[in-house]
Amino acid sequence: MRRGKHAKTRAIKIQFMPYSKRKKKVHYKNIVFLLAVIIIIIACIKMPKNNEEQTQEAKRQEEIAQNKDNQNNAEEETAENQTIETANEQVQTIDNNVASLIEQIRTTNNLNENNFAFFFLNLDNNQYYYYNENKYFKAASTIKVPVAMIYYDKIANGELKKEDKLTYHQDDYEEGNGSTSARYNVGDGVPISFLLEQSIVNSDNTSNNILINNLGYEEYRKQIAKYSQENLIEQFYDENIETPAYCLDVLQYLEQNSNKYAELIELMKKSSEGLYLKQNISQYEIAHKYGSYENYVHDYGIIYGKNTYLVGVFTQGVSEADQLIAKIAEEIIKEVE
Repeated sequence: MRRGKHAKTRAIKIQFMPYSKRKKKVHYKNIVFLLAVIIIIIACIKMPKNNEEQTQEAKRQEEIAQNKDNQNNAEEETAENQTIETANEQVQTIDNNVASLIEQIRTTNNLNENNFAFFFLNLDNNQYYYYNENKYFKAASTIKVPVAMIYYDKIANGELKKEDKLTYHQDDYEEGNGSTSARYNVGDGVPISFLLEQSIVNSDNTSNNILINNLGYEEYRKQIAKYSQENLIEQFYDENIETPAYCLDVLQYLEQNSNKYAELIELMKKSSEGLYLKQNISQYEIAHKYGSYENYVHDYGIIYGKNTYLVGVFTQGVSEADQLIAKIAEEIIKEVE
């Protein structure tokens, strides 16, 4: 193109960028690109799972929790059984003095395998004497101890609280001692703590019936069986019967786990003041529970003397059985102290 002579010449300046600077710019772009990719990947990883995945994960966590609960329950049951077995294994030698005493009392009072049974165990030196310990008797109110133990177990493991209330139904009522039926009306909720106290201290039949019926009769019989290693007959699960051997296991289990049953033991100490095992023994504390039904009269408990003694006396059709029980307890303490 031709220009006029007056046209100004405009110099075109082309600025060349050094190679090193161009390379650096390209490098920065790559870094920015990589950072963007990383951010996207992280965002994808943190995205919430879809509903199906969440459901599967929740099920998996639930199964893990359930397995842990089952394992803990199995371990607890094993520990309970080991406690009973260990207690039984500690019984080693017969106390010949107690054996002679009981034989003398049996002869004097015409007691035999049809109407009498007995157990004695010194927990400190493992000396014992049993007579007719496998005979089945109607349990009467002695069964109130293992019934209470079921509830103290449930309180200890968090299933129940002492202040929880159980409904008093019409068929729970039964004549006897205690104040449940006088204080509460049918349909009322009665605190578990009150029911346990009345059942053990005052041998309140209505309270005990509320506790049993809340569990269901079959279930309660199954649960009280766990406190013993005895081979219990089928009738045990259908009727209110027991053997002295079973009662001994209950007391051993109670004493072996005295921390859990501390309140129950204190209630047993308040039970039947001045009667049965306690009648002629005032120098020592005794945690016990008597039972009396028709011609069956029993008492068993823990005597806290110089040593700790488990004593049980069971009778059927024996006249003045309560006095006999008191005499046996008194003579035993004289013999072993």
